[in-house]
Amino acid sequence: MRIGVISDNHSRTADGGDLPATVLEAFSGADLIVHCGDAGSWGTLDRLEAVAPVVGVLAKNGQNGTGEDKRIEGDRRIIKADGLRVGIVHDLVVQGVTTESHPRIVPAQGKLGPAVRALFGEDIDVLLWGGTHAASVSYVPGILMVNPGSPTLPADRSPDARGTVAVVDIDGGIARPKIVDVGGSLRSTGNRPM
Repeated sequence: MRIGVISDNHSRTADGGDLPATVLEAFSGADLIVHCGDAGSWGTLDRLEAVAPVVGVLAKNGQNGTGEDKRIEGDRRIIKADGLRVGIVHDLVVQGVTTESHPRIVPAQGKLGPAVRALFGEDIDVLLWGGTHAASVSYVPGILMVNPGSPTLPADRSPDARGTVAVVDIDGGIARPKIVDVGGSLRSTGNRPM
């Protein structure tokens, strides 16, 4: 199963027309696209859905679309993907899980793994999250953590530069993440299986 992961595009157009075409290209062949919040408009989800089905979460205190959208389920959710439990949330700081999420991930208290599990109320295998506008792949015992960054407002580039999304391939219960630069090149990060 291939999951395209996007967050923090902050679309300024109702139809999502300002989402770069390179994002859609990066998600070519995806079975599912996950939006981790701050879509800006639900039109973004419509554009993404031309590639694959879309699910997502609201950005708590963030920039979401207007009204409700059936593809969006609260400020956190769990989906099943090829035998793995995938938790989706927008911002770990806003949720009280961390005090800092970029450039370091600092747990608000105790260890990060138990705090993430407490947020979802059950064990998860993969965490897809956003809020930082900076891509990262990290591991805590038993959890692969993937932040796709932002395709339109990257924290680590100039304001007019394109940023990143992520692709997570899951096969036989093993998740392999890639950070995809939507400015053109593909950069693989953290190919260590979970």
